[in-house]
Order: sequence, then structure tokens, then C-alpha cells
Amino acid sequence: MMSKIASIEKITEEKVSQQVFPYTKPTDYYKDMIGEVSPAEAAMITNIVFVKMRTENGTESIISVTEPVWNYLDGIRKYVKLFDVSEISKAWDFLYRITLPNGRSGLALHAISAINLLMYDAYAKEIGVPVYNLIGGSTRHEIRAYASHLHPDKEENLEAEARGYLEEGYTDMKMRFIASPSDPYAVEKNLQLVKVIRDVVGYSVNLAGDFWMSLNYNFAYKMIRALEKYELAWIEEPLLPDDFEGYARLTRKVEIPISAGEHHYHVFDFKRLLDAGVTILQPDATWVGGITPMKKIAGLAESYGAQVIPHAGNIYNLHFIASEPEAITPMAEYLTRYRDWMEQHIVNVPKPVNARFTLGKDAGFGIRYDL
Repeated sequence: MMSKIASIEKITEEKVSQQVFPYTKPTDYYKDMIGEVSPAEAAMITNIVFVKMRTENGTESIISVTEPVWNYLDGIRKYVKLFDVSEISKAWDFLYRITLPNGRSGLALHAISAINLLMYDAYAKEIGVPVYNLIGGSTRHEIRAYASHLHPDKEENLEAEARGYLEEGYTDMKMRFIASPSDPYAVEKNLQLVKVIRDVVGYSVNLAGDFWMSLNYNFAYKMIRALEKYELAWIEEPLLPDDFEGYARLTRKVEIPISAGEHHYHVFDFKRLLDAGVTILQPDATWVGGITPMKKIAGLAESYGAQVIPHAGNIYNLHFIASEPEAITPMAEYLTRYRDWMEQHIVNVPKPVNARFTLGKDAGFGIRYDL
């Protein structure tokens, strides 16, 4: 018999420090105010909090969240004592419903994600199986990784970085762009970056590009049409997350597949993205609500003939990817030059070898902290 959840507590808190890399951001219109900031700063991630769940059987699970997420989680954690650690779907639905007046997305779903992932980890540990076995079983021995960085820099640095990925066995890569609509020379600057990389890797490599919510429809249409000659695998998050109509117009008029979902929530946003013609969904289990909605999103994607390629190759997304057919979840992102802030203090972070991730057979998510 499974045990009740006994507590969720804050263990410690630390500052996040991350190198500054140039790339397009929705705040580019205000660079004169804030300058160039790191990915962590751009996402308003300054402090992280390590959180521990304990069950009545003594099983423990740890996760890290941002300070604002902890502040929200702190207000709802009293409810988790109502649930057996195995009642994951029931707890998710209750928490989603009770936070509706001030939730539905953002911090509320990030907090629910943390609880959901802690419950999956603790439950899997209590029955002695990896989480991927709990949610469907592994569909493959290895998960293909794509190299994700190629931030705009000196051309010789981009060339060297792309060449290095080829030598490491990567056949899939993702770059960032340097210029958005606030720059009158943006199209030419971005095209030059893609040319530099394509001249190194050729056209047998799948090369994607990320605009990180920084464009408007008119610029996005002009930019993506100009990029079509470079045969990109996808263009990621060209528009603001709530601009579903813009996505619908854009997908009808450009040749390159459009991806989105890193900043979308639960199944409803993803249904809207699919209806808008987005064919690559990119939820993150740490933000979208946890593993519970990730599995539902995979079913939605399959019904539309779309794919799910999650944001970031964290351990939670890897277990989800492994549990779905490769046709639906073909690969995982690997952030090569800056690691996910959620991996601080994890002593056995999975890293790809020859551009392939492998997962062990340890119970739960299989990660250990040095806290």
C-alpha cells in the first residue's frame, strides 16, 4: 500500500549565475534600458530553491524551482497532504482546479509541475521502477540529441562551434539569431549567420533556428521567407505566445515548419497551437504542468500528425521522450554551452555520448543531489 505525502519543504536557496550570450529576445525594443542579458536573466531567473518531498514511508524526492515558483508553491503545498503519493492524476486535477482564479499558466503551472514531478519520482521509488516504466515503458535504448546553442558571435566562433558538433556526431543542431524587428538591418544580419553555419555543416544536417518570441507577424513572414533557401528544420517561437492568430496566418504562408510550446501550458494551449498549424510542439515538463499534461499533449500531437520535441533535455523530459514512440518524440534538446539551471547539484546529469542520451534503470528519475 502506498503512503500519504507527509511534507514538502524548502531545503536551501542559491543565486543563479549564467554567461551572457547574444540572441533575440522579446525585450529587444528596450536594449537601451537593460542591455544584453543572459538567458537566465531574460527569463527572470535569479534565485533557485531546492525543494524536498517526503512520504510517510520515508521516501524522499528533490527538485529545484525558481524563487517566484517556490513562493507560489508555498501557498498550495498544504494540499498535497490530502493525497496518497500514487494519486498523481487526482492531485494534478485538484491543484489545477483550485488555482484557477489566479492560475491556468505561469507560476501556478510551474508550481504544479514541481509537485507532479516530485510525486512521480517518489511513487516510482516506492514501487522500485524508473519513471519511464511507470508512464508506458521505454520505447528505445537511446534518444537522439540535438546540439542546441550556436548563439550569434564572431563568425569564426560560430564556424568552430558547428564544426565541433559535427566531430561529436551530431546530425541535428539549433542556432539563435542576432536581430529582431527593432534592427532595420535584421534580415541581412540573420541570413549571414545561417549562411556561415550552412557553409560548415552542409545540408545533410538538420539545422533549426530559435527567435525566442521576439518577432511580430509582418517581420516573421519576411524573415522566414528569406530563410527558406537554407532549408531549416524548423523556426522556433517566432511570435508572442498568445498570438495564436499570427501563428495560424504564418504557418499557412511559409515553407519552413513552425515550432512553439516552451511558453505554453496544459493541453488547451497546445490544441490552439495545433489548430494554428504548428507541427512541432515544445512543452517542458518543469513548466507545462509536469508529466501528466505531457502525456496528453503527445496524444494530441499524434492525432494531428505533429511531433513533440520538448524544450531542454532535463531528466524529466528525457523520461517522457523515452516513454513515447520515436515517431512522436524523435529527439531531445541538449544545451551544450549553458546547462539548465535545474541541474545544479545533480551529481549524475545525463549527457549525450555520440549525440545519444541513454537512461539508466534506477528507480524514480534516477538522479542524485549532493545537497
